[in-house]
Amino acid sequence: MVGSGRLRAAAGFAVRATVLALLLLFSGGIAASRADQPQSAPAASPPATPAAPATEAPPATVVVFGDSQAQGLAGGLQRILLEDPRYHVVNRTHPGAALVHGENEWLRPIEQFTSHDKANIAIVMFGANDRLDLRGDDGAYLHFRSDEWRAAYAERADKILALLAAAGLKIVWCGNPIARSETYSNDMSYINDIYAAEVAKFGGQFVSLWTVVADDQGHYSAYGKDREGTTERLRADDGIHFTAPGYELIAEKIVGLLTSAAANAR
Repeated sequence: MVGSGRLRAAAGFAVRATVLALLLLFSGGIAASRADQPQSAPAASPPATPAAPATEAPPATVVVFGDSQAQGLAGGLQRILLEDPRYHVVNRTHPGAALVHGENEWLRPIEQFTSHDKANIAIVMFGANDRLDLRGDDGAYLHFRSDEWRAAYAERADKILALLAAAGLKIVWCGNPIARSETYSNDMSYINDIYAAEVAKFGGQFVSLWTVVADDQGHYSAYGKDREGTTERLRADDGIHFTAPGYELIAEKIVGLLTSAAANAR
């Protein structure tokens, strides 16, 4: 009996060993099969978007309206800003233009520009030819310096200002400079006062050029220092207009105002 019990125990042990061996073999096969399977690659990160290249701001367009003084100023601006990428100067002046003349001469060019073109800043300069009587709306002539003349003249300036303001342009209106003739200078001062008052109503900037070329006492002088500091003739023979260096000197003064005006106009 003892011998048979030992045989049964041995047989049971053999069976358990066989089962354990089979289990180890089976689990090892599963592990091997898993190891043989290709592992899925981690999800690739999307490629980084390259930074957009920095682009330069487009130049601010500066359009000049007015008479022969404005024409000289436009030329001065174009010369000194020729290689400046910040500004593009457009000349829409008309020598001989005067607010005492018909609207075709001074208002129509501005209407045509604002209806077809775009600009950021408008520079305006009139008055050199305006010491004359003008015809009122009723056809009657209004005498220069009379109250009626002043009111009618201010109304004409307002038409220009309203048109430019409606087009979204920043307005820089230049006053007339001192002239060789005292009488002419007094008349220009009278007209400048009208401009300054009307420009303020429309949020524009009135720029006095009265003594941009003058002596130490503020009197008229045909000579002065140019942009390079060299003394030369800056006023023309008529005692009213400027030479090319003179207009460039005025233009340099205006350019100093354009940076803030261009920033506000964008």
